[in-house]
Amino acid sequence: MRVLWLVAIAAIAAALAAYLALRTAGVLGPRAAGRAERKFFVRLFYEGCRGSPLLYSDPLMRRNFFERGEVAAFEIDVSNPEDRDLKVAFFLAPADDPSRLVKVHEGVARAGSVTRFSFEVDTSQLAPALYLLVAEVEGRFSSNTEPFRSTNLESYPWLLAVLGGPARWEAPSEGLPRLVVPEGLGVNIHFVAPSPAEERDLDMIAYAGFKLVRMDLFWHLVERERGSYDLSGYRALTEALRRRGLRPLYILDYGNPHYDDGLPPRSGEGRSAFARFARKAAEEFGPYALWEIWNEPNIAAFWKPQPNVADYVELAKAAAAAVKAACPSCVVLAPATSGVDVDFISRAASLVGLLDWIDAVSVHPYRDSSPETALGDYERLRAAVRGKVVVASEWGYPTAGRYGNVVDVWRQAQHAARIYLVNLMAGLPVTIIYDWKDDGLSLEDSEHNFGLVSHHVRGPEWFLVKPAWYALYNLNKRLAGFTPAGRLELGPGVYALRLEGPGPPKIALWTEGGERGVELSVGAERVKLARLFGLEEELEAPGGVLRLRVSGSPVIVELPAQP
Repeated sequence: MRVLWLVAIAAIAAALAAYLALRTAGVLGPRAAGRAERKFFVRLFYEGCRGSPLLYSDPLMRRNFFERGEVAAFEIDVSNPEDRDLKVAFFLAPADDPSRLVKVHEGVARAGSVTRFSFEVDTSQLAPALYLLVAEVEGRFSSNTEPFRSTNLESYPWLLAVLGGPARWEAPSEGLPRLVVPEGLGVNIHFVAPSPAEERDLDMIAYAGFKLVRMDLFWHLVERERGSYDLSGYRALTEALRRRGLRPLYILDYGNPHYDDGLPPRSGEGRSAFARFARKAAEEFGPYALWEIWNEPNIAAFWKPQPNVADYVELAKAAAAAVKAACPSCVVLAPATSGVDVDFISRAASLVGLLDWIDAVSVHPYRDSSPETALGDYERLRAAVRGKVVVASEWGYPTAGRYGNVVDVWRQAQHAARIYLVNLMAGLPVTIIYDWKDDGLSLEDSEHNFGLVSHHVRGPEWFLVKPAWYALYNLNKRLAGFTPAGRLELGPGVYALRLEGPGPPKIALWTEGGERGVELSVGAERVKLARLFGLEEELEAPGGVLRLRVSGSPVIVELPAQP
């Protein structure tokens, strides 16, 4: 009898564990269709792929991106607290023009209950672009309504990203990236040996056309015992990157408890030990990686107890010399300042040797203002570093939290594209977007909201791209192989970058904010225009002059081929 009881208890425990696992994975939701809540809500319960998946074979994987030709499946709950039935219709609309609504499903939300609607969308019938999914309930348009906005994942708009194949471009595997789209574009990550879910992260990084991946190469993880170095995790990451045509940008950082009490090295012994660690890493990964000396040494958060220019320069010189000794062709970046800190960098440059040892000056141009305001900062910085190459090795805008540079997800997408275009316009060969993935689900912590894709905290099967991911994917796919060929002057507040490459010239157009009318000489009666999220149009240009209104959302105009 005791054995039977134990078997029964084990079965109940297993069933409970399975139920909780399904709840965590989202297969079972916190509310099933049935009795209505006291308030009206519309909730996306499931979005994934049915039929013959082209990208990922897992039918339980929750994703909002689909290779054109896949069948996207949706399940949506509508709570109707009223005592009458309500008509419900579901629509898709291009994110570039939400007024172009196309009905994809309709039904009735029963009175006093939660009704679940299930339907599919054949993406082969859609042009590659980013689409909004919206519900109309008796004239009320809704998505993600309360009470489900307790996390950032639940606050994102419902999206259907239809992909037209990966953004492809073969980039050199050594040296400083060329000023060619997308050779110098990358993202920050926060993992080493990739898990299966993180392998998918790398897949989607490569699919979008990014070529660089920036990651801390932590001293304290590599040298756990004095004089003994374990780079196995980074070896696994490097090989995973190499398989996808991605190059690592490794940051040699931070302290090690074996030296200087774990603080930034200040003693001769600590600097020598850090230099040995740097040399060991460079011997292992060589010129395939780019190397950055520390991260944001100009702020106390990363150089405790207080920033010290002289101490940093001594460490950077020792580390850079060690990297170059192991690998003369390795590219070394420094000092990776928070902001474009011209004062810190000027003082560092005045100390003998630093600029001689590094290949480029790296900065993180974070700001509460628009990306275009960095152009003046770059000019001042170049004057201070005597023409040394400048790169932006970290920059982004969060979509929630308490930082002063918080923007909504649509403005984040605009800013991400403009960060890259501004840096191309300014001649910066490297642009690293912070961050690849939201670091958590909090709507209060800005550090949880910098990502181009959602956090996977609900399970590895959750993978939702944000509009910013699609904006950069679209930019890379359309401009791959193109290089900046000069800024056009089209009036105050208007930015126009001419790009030339393996096809007809293209012009990227946008404003710093608000709409403005522009006239652009295009030399043809009709031209093609692509919007930020993939919508394509053909526009008339009477007399060879294109007249259109542009905004903070960049567009790409394709000029006619030259005879």
